[in-house]
Amino acid sequence: MTPKLPYVEIAPNTYELDEFDCGSVFVLVGEEKAMVIDTGTGVGDLYGTIREITDKPLVLVLTHAHMDHVGAVGWFDEYYMSKEDVGKYGEFSNMEGRKGYAGFIAARSGKKYPYDPDVDIRPWPENANPKFIPLFEGQAFDLGGRIVTAMACPGHTPGSMVFIDSATRILFAGDACNCNILYGSLPGDPRFISVEKSGEAMKAVYALRGKLWDKCYNGHHDFREFGEPLDDEVMPFAIELCENLVSGNYEVKTVPGMFPGSPLTPSGKDKDGLWERKDLYGKQSEAVQGIFEEEAGVPARDGRNVL
Repeated sequence: MTPKLPYVEIAPNTYELDEFDCGSVFVLVGEEKAMVIDTGTGVGDLYGTIREITDKPLVLVLTHAHMDHVGAVGWFDEYYMSKEDVGKYGEFSNMEGRKGYAGFIAARSGKKYPYDPDVDIRPWPENANPKFIPLFEGQAFDLGGRIVTAMACPGHTPGSMVFIDSATRILFAGDACNCNILYGSLPGDPRFISVEKSGEAMKAVYALRGKLWDKCYNGHHDFREFGEPLDDEVMPFAIELCENLVSGNYEVKTVPGMFPGSPLTPSGKDKDGLWERKDLYGKQSEAVQGIFEEEAGVPARDGRNVL
């Protein structure tokens, strides 16, 4: 088995773990407890890696219920998650789905990773029975010397939550501020969140920038360097995008999708004929910008799209 996941200390007693590009897991170590934010897809020995960082009692919180964030929950005793995501995204332990997602990431990146899917993506332990504990807006976790507060930010999923750490003034955003913040569900689907609601939720989070948080780390480092925060322009761009969609200040166009072989995805221009949907990942993804300057058919980096 892969001995451990790569990790880096991004602030004092604060770590980002890289699940071989499948996702990021964060560990926040306090004086009495340590918080784990998300668990990734469940590739390799996440729990063992965490125990290399700290031996303190663990508090596991989930930003949302997608497979690439909950796949290793079975190695923990309990987890906190919004009830708004319960039962809407399948079984956390789904081996076929977990292997399929890891395979997609490997195919998209073209990299060779130091793990064997048949060995390192394991079924949950036979006695796994993690306890679900509802996570609420404003819920605060005292780790000893640092308090982490949950804040609802629906959009990517109905129950998406972000976490603000008082010690480092870092916002841990999960996929609430990501290249697919609006996940594509339609009205009538229990997973649907309107553009209006998603935009307002992000505005509420962004209003706290400079007051409660200064830097933002999302749940994937696709368009930021591993261990580095998102560009400061990402969230205001995402908010502006939602506002333009609501106001009707766009024109539909199709561009290559974010998943290799997937259907094309709508993009848009503003009413002056200029590309309006900006590269949400700012200066850190220059290769993607051409998609908004050329006709459809120019692939985004690694086949991704940008909302």
